[in-house]
Amino acid sequence: MTATAPEPTEPTGQSGPEDPNRTIYWVIGAVVVVLAIIGLISYSGKKDDQQAQQKAQELTQKFQRAGLAVPQDQDIITRSLGTDGGAVCDNPASALGKAVLNDQLTNGADFVGRRVIIIDKRIALGEALILQTYCPEKLKPYQDQINQYKTDDTVKN
Repeated sequence: MTATAPEPTEPTGQSGPEDPNRTIYWVIGAVVVVLAIIGLISYSGKKDDQQAQQKAQELTQKFQRAGLAVPQDQDIITRSLGTDGGAVCDNPASALGKAVLNDQLTNGADFVGRRVIIIDKRIALGEALILQTYCPEKLKPYQDQINQYKTDDTVKN
């Protein structure tokens, strides 16, 4: 007795069982696309309203009175700080803010030669003026923190 291989059968036209989750995938995909379109239409990255322009003008005047450099284009301040001071006012005197400030106030070395620098008074003054203009309630904690640093006239004009 010899075993014979079964003969191949003709395909019946069906490619296999239908994926029962296919409809769910299409619905989720459509919802994601709709939400993305709504987000793109409703997003307004432009922080250019009357209040933002007024605060930017006030900050520019304070910078000029203090002898600090001011951007030539007023829109730079308006877009960067908006009406609430942006990232400058988020947490200026928090532990994380202090750690970031300490990290930035170094000589730029990467490892062994890294050391703290003496910061220029005008840098601290510039941030204090921003805080005074946009979020005055955060100025006192910032000044308490910055008074711990050694400052001097280190940047040449």
